[in-house]
Amino acid sequence: MGFKFVLMALALVACLSAAALGADAVPEFPTEDMSGSVIREEVQEGVYGAADDPSLSFRNESLFYIDRQTGMSPNAVTKVPVRYVAIAGNWSFTLTGAATSYLTLNLYQNQDAVSGYGILMQNGNAAQVTAAGTILGDRVALFVSPVQSQGLYRLSLTITPGSMNGSFVYTAPGVTQPGIASGKLLSVQPVAVPAMA
Repeated sequence: MGFKFVLMALALVACLSAAALGADAVPEFPTEDMSGSVIREEVQEGVYGAADDPSLSFRNESLFYIDRQTGMSPNAVTKVPVRYVAIAGNWSFTLTGAATSYLTLNLYQNQDAVSGYGILMQNGNAAQVTAAGTILGDRVALFVSPVQSQGLYRLSLTITPGSMNGSFVYTAPGVTQPGIASGKLLSVQPVAVPAMA
């Protein structure tokens, strides 16, 4: 009795599986020969007839057009406003690596974009620098480059109220030197850095 029951159960499962596969056969989408415009038309019209079919969820989206400002489809809606940590101001950094350097930066901010300029002091020599970077959450990637130099400081910092701390890598032709970066906010408003003579 037990053996026959198992065989009947397996046969029933096989029949139901075959019926389910045949009834809900989904066409492959997109097929290899579909062009971008054909795919777009299929998405607009929907591949299936059922109005509640999840494949139609993107029917009203402009999936094949990207807005230059947001990098998303024009119909995409951001429901939660994005807030960026404010780091604009005059900052002082100590860069500890193969040698210790001191960096003063005036940073400006436009949402997640950071730019600025300042002075780098190393071994008693001063050099003008430019800075640019991006904020993501409580982190900032900041690239500082001495003017008229092939050197670059890549800072990866965590932002806390009044300070930024993390690491850096200094690169130049034939040189890669890691180090520790610690910075503190001197003033919220950027101040003028004396011009080099």
